[in-house]
Amino acid sequence: MSTAKTSKATLSAGVLAPDWLRLASIVLSVLGILVAGYMTWAELTDNETVCVEAGSIDCAAVQDSAYAKTLGVPVALLGLLGYIAILGVLLLEDQLAIAAAYGRTLVVGFALFGVIFQTYLTYIEAAVLEKWCQWCVASYILITALLIIGAFRWRNFIRPLRS
Repeated sequence: MSTAKTSKATLSAGVLAPDWLRLASIVLSVLGILVAGYMTWAELTDNETVCVEAGSIDCAAVQDSAYAKTLGVPVALLGLLGYIAILGVLLLEDQLAIAAAYGRTLVVGFALFGVIFQTYLTYIEAAVLEKWCQWCVASYILITALLIIGAFRWRNFIRPLRS
């Protein structure tokens, strides 16, 4: 391995440099858990979320709509479980060999599913309900960022395999 490549991969003490994209993904996952957890709590306890009531922003209308559940399960709970799964994979990447080998692919797969599902829900908000939930939009931004970062991590992981 060349000296330039070695210096990028290690610190002066010989310890592997931190994976900043992984750390960013962990932070985004935790934020996603907080947002989806709050929305799940509100749904399961029949409370309304704190929401800026301005113009077409109406969290209660979105939360009380027929689209707030899928097969009887609150979509916020599905999101919470998705964020927990992503965080679990990210945390296990340096603990289990199978997570080290397939973790990046799983994160991209989970995040891609989340982006597709939330794109559908965002379309419902815009075109059907004509109301927006700020928490839903925040979750959409978080899962999209997780997908983008996950795709970069996955690409960087497979690049040496393709050489």
